[in-house]
Amino acid sequence: MKEDKKKKSPHFLEKPLYPGGAKALRAFISAHLQYPQDAMEQRIEGVVTVAYQVNDDGYVESPTIVKSLCPSCDEEALRLVRLLRYDKARNRGIRLKVNTKLNINFHLAPTPVRSTISYTLQPSSKPKDTKKSPEGSGDYGYTITLRRE
Repeated sequence: MKEDKKKKSPHFLEKPLYPGGAKALRAFISAHLQYPQDAMEQRIEGVVTVAYQVNDDGYVESPTIVKSLCPSCDEEALRLVRLLRYDKARNRGIRLKVNTKLNINFHLAPTPVRSTISYTLQPSSKPKDTKKSPEGSGDYGYTITLRRE
């Protein structure tokens, strides 16, 4: 009988991975993202794409903006990417740099729409026809004004 050989991994070299995977990476970004004040005032929303290299020790090198949104959002995206730390890759003494991209979403919470409703009751300016309307009943009209604030 032949002995079963161990299956070799199709990837000889390991890539540095973020501890906890993609879900943990998204959680880190959402926890540390500081929306720039000028972008918040101008209600700028969108995605900034950052390309960077991760060396074999897990440190981020040379982050660059691939898709820009506004200068302050770009700076915030670069700051976040520089904070990232990946696990070390163990590749039997071979030094490796991995190129990767990351999309950072800048979205504001929706602002609640506040509306003011006002109405007024005014006696009707039509002459009364005393034969048709019973006594004590008056005709009134109303106006409704809707205003957004």
